[in-house]
Amino acid sequence: MKNIKIIFLSIFVLFASSSCDSMLDVSTKHALPQDKIKTAAGCESLIIGVYDMLQDSYYAGRDLICIPDVMGDNTQLSPGATSYSGQYNFKPYYNMDIWESAYRQIGALNEAIFYLSELEQTPKVKALTGEALFLRAYNYFNLSIIYSRVPGKLVENFNLCVPLLTEPFFNEGSSITEQASVPRATVDAVWGQIADDLTNAYTMLNNNDGSNYPNRVSAVAVKAFQSRFYLYKGEWDNAVSAANTAIADSEVSLYNGLYTDIFSKGTESIWQLNYTVNENMKSLSLHSTYGTLDNGARDAEGFGDGTGPGDAQLSISTDFMNILDQSKDKRFSAVRKVHYYGQDLWWTTKFNSWGGVFGLDNIPLIRISEIYLNRAEAYAHLKNYTLARNDVNALRNVRGLGNADAVNSELLNEILLQRRIELAFEGHRFFDMKRLGLPISRPNGLSEIPYADFRVVAPIGATEMDVNKKLVNNPGY
Repeated sequence: MKNIKIIFLSIFVLFASSSCDSMLDVSTKHALPQDKIKTAAGCESLIIGVYDMLQDSYYAGRDLICIPDVMGDNTQLSPGATSYSGQYNFKPYYNMDIWESAYRQIGALNEAIFYLSELEQTPKVKALTGEALFLRAYNYFNLSIIYSRVPGKLVENFNLCVPLLTEPFFNEGSSITEQASVPRATVDAVWGQIADDLTNAYTMLNNNDGSNYPNRVSAVAVKAFQSRFYLYKGEWDNAVSAANTAIADSEVSLYNGLYTDIFSKGTESIWQLNYTVNENMKSLSLHSTYGTLDNGARDAEGFGDGTGPGDAQLSISTDFMNILDQSKDKRFSAVRKVHYYGQDLWWTTKFNSWGGVFGLDNIPLIRISEIYLNRAEAYAHLKNYTLARNDVNALRNVRGLGNADAVNSELLNEILLQRRIELAFEGHRFFDMKRLGLPISRPNGLSEIPYADFRVVAPIGATEMDVNKKLVNNPGY
């Protein structure tokens, strides 16, 4: 094993958010003593800490779920709205910013992977290693689709992605700035690392963790996420193969009951964030963001930044409501019409239960319906229209719709339409248009954003650029 000096976990706040300069003033102490971290239990504590960081409101606990729909065509600003207006109007320097949280997680995961490799390779150790590898891949995937473009869809041959850190490190005697000076790797390098991590994660988790519980990563979750990864990468055969395994091995299936049960009870969850009562009640949580707001004279499903009656910032766009079959589609049960500031508007109720019932207020990050859509789209790109039609019809049928009329080359548009409806308000819409190299469609008559527009890719924040002089920002910023 390499003689590597181990970086303290909190050093990774050096890749801090541009909105928080104080992040540079940090203590370099672990939450756990070094001797504790070197055990399986200590490594598991690091991994559990990563799950907790994923719940951050500026990451998968809210913004990574909300903003992709804000920057797409599924939402519109409510009257008097202020939050998300920068993203909604595609103002420069407004996008998604997960840099700080993602690199904190990567730092912890690198340590866990390193120490786990030095332990006896019991099934438990292998399973923990698989979790850590998956979570590292998940973070790098999200960083890459936010701060760069996907392989095969580069603009002006700009191929830089994000700094690629796969080992813990610490150079005694060097300054904080020197330790943080890691240049951006290429898109191909980062995506190659993601592919390797997912492959190794599946090997470690398969047959080592017999449970398929959705609150922690399982072998099924790895395969399900691989189907998303290869779909983004345009490797259709690999996307189909991964989806086949995930669907065959999953303990959940397409749900034919009440659509809102999918979110309140996790009936389709392959992997989800687990919340407690107190966490659901936080003012910046997704549950307060989407939560029910009642004050007698006016009630509304809070969508956006709603923390009290009348605070909802976003509503469902008219464009989205026009494509939803309100008489047949079960997904119509997850929206609610309200009279708000003198207007009739629609709000989603997918994340409505902010009352904090433990185990019922979780955020699904991977659902089985997405995997059917991933496979259907991959089949359509491969011109295997029969199997593509089977998958999209399986989804349409459980949602109360008949079989699709579209045939052959038209089927892809139907699949993308169902993807837009099914995964609305779950953090997919903007990225779906971006990965396909399509213009970014906007709601209610707003002009499309050309795919090549520099604002489609997020800027690296000022703090990161100041700390790490080896970073090159994205063109246009």
